[in-house]
Amino acid sequence: MEPGQETVRWLKFSLDVRLGSIEVNKKPYEGSSRVGHLDETGIGIFIPANLKKGDVAVLEFTLPNSTSPMKVNAKLANRTGFRYWFVFTDLAAEQQQRIQKACAKAKAEVPQS
Repeated sequence: MEPGQETVRWLKFSLDVRLGSIEVNKKPYEGSSRVGHLDETGIGIFIPANLKKGDVAVLEFTLPNSTSPMKVNAKLANRTGFRYWFVFTDLAAEQQQRIQKACAKAKAEVPQS
């Protein structure tokens, strides 16, 4: 892997996703965090915390052009420093559709090079 390639997953397209509450292993996380990437399979989050692969989380976030937050269950799949990739688990059909729609819209808005 060449330098910078590990960030490709985080920069595929830009979505203004607002992160709300985070609960990891049934404990609320208090602190700052940012969404780095979102796709149909999961969400990448920057959290200054020491989490371990396999940790389970309940994440609350709001998709672009939405006023209602979405709470999802996720499992920590991997990490690089404080960048964590959570894979969604047990998404309801409505949640999956909302995420797919937001991702499709964001991909369509990315300028082609």
